[in-house]
Amino acid sequence: MVTILVVDDNKKLREIFRLILKEFETIEASNGLEAIELYRKYSPDIVLMDILMPEMDGIKATKEILKIDSNAKITAITAYSSKSKEILDAGALEVLQKPVRKNILIEKIKRYITI
Repeated sequence: MVTILVVDDNKKLREIFRLILKEFETIEASNGLEAIELYRKYSPDIVLMDILMPEMDGIKATKEILKIDSNAKITAITAYSSKSKEILDAGALEVLQKPVRKNILIEKIKRYITI
């Protein structure tokens, strides 16, 4: 089964992602520090990373996860397009804008599964 790590400080959004991604196993983190810890523990297939979060933002968390696993597949999902270049420079594969449509999200995930 494909495992997806959903990283977002908004609990309601994490719940929505969990419902959208019900065909996959999901793990949830509320900030970048938790994301790194859970990545080490579970080695998920894909990470959906928010950018602006407390304790550690998605840009720094992306860099740290890629130090653990240079092949990590990280997609940023954010409402702040002004930070897109920063997270792409940090190693995210792409940036999706919130709100993201279910069919687009599933399509992107399935594409990364086959890479």
